[in-house]
Amino acid sequence: MAYAKLCRSTISLRLLFSFGSLGFATHTIAADSVMDVLKPYYPLYNEALQCHGVIAPSGSVNGVTNEPYMAGYCIDIDRQKVIDTDEGKRLYILITGDVSFDENGEKVLHGHASSGLVGMFVLKPKNEGWQVESANPYMNAGSSGYGLGGWDLKQFAPSTWGFMNEHSDTHQGYTSTSFVILTPKGRGIMENWIGAGFNSDGSDSCGGQGQRRCNDRSADLAIDTSKTVNGFYPLKLTINGYNKGKNYKDSVYYLKYRKDKGYIQPDNYPLKDIY
Repeated sequence: MAYAKLCRSTISLRLLFSFGSLGFATHTIAADSVMDVLKPYYPLYNEALQCHGVIAPSGSVNGVTNEPYMAGYCIDIDRQKVIDTDEGKRLYILITGDVSFDENGEKVLHGHASSGLVGMFVLKPKNEGWQVESANPYMNAGSSGYGLGGWDLKQFAPSTWGFMNEHSDTHQGYTSTSFVILTPKGRGIMENWIGAGFNSDGSDSCGGQGQRRCNDRSADLAIDTSKTVNGFYPLKLTINGYNKGKNYKDSVYYLKYRKDKGYIQPDNYPLKDIY
């Protein structure tokens, strides 16, 4: 497949500045070694948009064939930090991407049907540079084609960190919010979506005179570091709100980590499967 106006040899100014600052932050390696690690995952450069990026799944699929629709993403580094673990230093990197061009390299408008791009990398030292220990460069989070920014790096196990954020989207007046948790798992990344909030305030079927009360419930999340289950700290979710005639006031639910599945929402969790 040919990509008009795309090339594989130039690095965008945004990434150049991001990687450059990384070199000063770590004090141990040249920034070029990090670029060398990440460039194969995001090999395209869009000259018209002056951005480094990739063609990747957009988060939407063909309703007949179930094949993913593809989109061109301009990418950037949202968060990067070196952590001292029991296994030595690890560099955690979170990449985000916005839908910006099509498969021919032409600029496109953002659309509600597409999600943003998210990539997570855990790098470990190799000689004077880094090598990939765990990675998934092509996940989706963020609505209307915009990458979800502002990720937090949290400790989810005694020697394991991960990124967490909140994804929100509205359809026909119903707004759902999810905690998105990304943690390393072997060579890959475990991706967990956990219900964080739901309300129907924007729908025309509740809240008006003579209509039913709108559903509105939300969760606060805390990491319980007092113990581990299958090597990971449990998550404590505190629910408040209303749903289908039931009120929740500081209702507590614990989510435990299960091998090969990550954090599991119990069947009675009031915000399960809202997305």
